Amino acid sequence: MCPDHSEWWNDLFFKLQNCEQIDHAINVLSGASNNLGFAYCAFGYHTRPPFHFRNVVIKSSYPAPWVSRYLDQHYLEIDPIARLDVRDLTPTVWNDQLFIDAKNLWDDATAAGLRVGISQPCWDARGRCGVFSLARDCTTLGSHEAEALRPYLAALSHLSMTCISNIANRQRQDTTEINLTRREIEILRWTADGGSAKSISNALDISADTVNFHLKNCMRKLNASSKVAAAAYAIAYGYL
Repeated sequence: MCPDHSEWWNDLFFKLQNCEQIDHAINVLSGASNNLGFAYCAFGYHTRPPFHFRNVVIKSSYPAPWVSRYLDQHYLEIDPIARLDVRDLTPTVWNDQLFIDAKNLWDDATAAGLRVGISQPCWDARGRCGVFSLARDCTTLGSHEAEALRPYLAALSHLSMTCISNIANRQRQDTTEINLTRREIEILRWTADGGSAKSISNALDISADTVNFHLKNCMRKLNASSKVAAAAYAIAYGYL
């Protein structure tokens, strides 16, 4: 039986707010998953930019031997969970058909104690996307339980996305020290809306040369090859 959703959600939200490390957040999410009857949880997400390079990060409470096996066998390349359509927010229950093209992965997962699972895709307005999964070793997952889990999975996936992405962004900012000025952010916002140097200069009552000067600084700081790429990167990083 699922716990009271309101109390469960409030407790999870409060605990995640106080997390400063991703491993701490996973521990909190694991506790919330245990309360739903699942021993394990995982959250996989895309890191961006650059946008053309598919870089997936997976954080989980899965058994360490399974994590090592997953990495050693390069199972990410064939994992159907990593290829769920993030636009379809319907939870996916794990079964033989789902893993029909990844039988070795499925056999190894079940041997590691991940026999029953359900995954929930998620995405947000910043273009961040990921998949949250619950797993356990026993007790089949019927349609009634899967339906009852939907609001909890929605909360887990979106809170995971917000918390873990924000922690990762803070850690990245601490490492790379990208400091955009207020004027640079303002100009990038206009650029993201399709503004040219001339139209932005008219709107902000500054010269086009000044606009281009700030855009070049933004491109350098964000390691972007164009002003459009700089605006896209700034959005992905949460600056705009």
